[in-house]
Amino acid sequence: MLFKELIKKKRDGGKLTKEEISFAVNSYTAGQTPDYQMAALLMAVFFRGLDWEETLNLTEAMLKSGKEVNLKLPPPLVDKHSTGGIGDKVSIVLAPVLAEMGFRAPLLAGRALGFTGGTIDKLESTGMKVELSPEEIEEVVKKFGFSISAQTEEVAPADRKIYALRDATATVESIPLIVSSILSKKLAVNTEGIVFDVKVGTGAFMKTMERAKELAEGLVEVSRLYGKKAGALITEMSQPLGIYAGNSLEVRESYEALSGKISPDLLEVVSSLAGALYRLTGRGSFEEGRAEAERVIREGRALKRFEEWVEYLGGNPYPEVKAEKVEVRAPEEGFISSIDGEKLGWLVVELGGGRKRAGEEIDYSVGLAFFKKIGDRVEIGEVIGEIYFNGGDREKLVRKYLSAFTFSRESCPRPELIKETIL
Repeated sequence: MLFKELIKKKRDGGKLTKEEISFAVNSYTAGQTPDYQMAALLMAVFFRGLDWEETLNLTEAMLKSGKEVNLKLPPPLVDKHSTGGIGDKVSIVLAPVLAEMGFRAPLLAGRALGFTGGTIDKLESTGMKVELSPEEIEEVVKKFGFSISAQTEEVAPADRKIYALRDATATVESIPLIVSSILSKKLAVNTEGIVFDVKVGTGAFMKTMERAKELAEGLVEVSRLYGKKAGALITEMSQPLGIYAGNSLEVRESYEALSGKISPDLLEVVSSLAGALYRLTGRGSFEEGRAEAERVIREGRALKRFEEWVEYLGGNPYPEVKAEKVEVRAPEEGFISSIDGEKLGWLVVELGGGRKRAGEEIDYSVGLAFFKKIGDRVEIGEVIGEIYFNGGDREKLVRKYLSAFTFSRESCPRPELIKETIL
């Protein structure tokens, strides 16, 4: 099979067969196909697209390039994936809540890269062990009902190599390539059901509803073609979720949330995702699952489970924050009409709380607090947030924080948090 013929076929709008896609992935991963040919195929896919059957075949080829994680655990075994956003600590709250509801939730998560945070970095700020073998994941889930650990190097190595080339060739934004990249890792675990939290807005990778919906539908459709029970929620990310953004700060907020002191927006997202899994696995309706998750959170029933899990893996469930703090005050009175979440995300990176390149060190203590959101009224001089920092010009940092906010004399509607549900 000649690789250049595959490039030509896709360039001209043809549909690639399962065998052709498998050949392309395997030959490139093995080093038999040069970067320039795979780059040409990726660009052809970027412009011509893949249908969902082709996307499934690409997903399977990348998945089979590495090891699968087959956990010997009783059902229902479930998973959740977020496309990432500012202040997104949902997995840390959701996983112990799902366990309290009777699910087993072995979540694999990633590290921060770019303007959105990574769940693994947040958990690593506690000092806990985050890199677990399949045997250790199984042991932890048996003991606590859930696990959150780093994606292992053995899972989907083809995706890592292809993603690096996508990044270098400006083909990252292709929806079929995003779907196959996410699912080549998520489908590697033998879970029964999976729910996707697809973020949309200024603080997300998907900036428009059209793009977010296309991604959500693709993730659900390809997962179902593979044989999983799958659903998705498209959720608001034009502003940070919860009160804090930053590694240790978000773990501390998660602890408070699990004790029952939870912000309304975080509660709605967590309980809705639990409701989706409740319905997908046949436990009951979406509304029943959401109500049960809310009860678990408000009554603090999952907090001890979370504490014991972190401590079992060597961490402090309420990590210390070693940073200076400066308040951010409203420069005028009126209403907050918009927030640029991406600007705030890059501010966290600038503080040292994120990465511009893979492998960079992170300062776990730095971050931001948000006491006012879109639609809230503020008085001039009122404290609307905080900056936690270790070095830097505090006045300059405050100006950068405020540059993400737009104020209006007229009242503004609060954005709807759950934009769409696909079940």
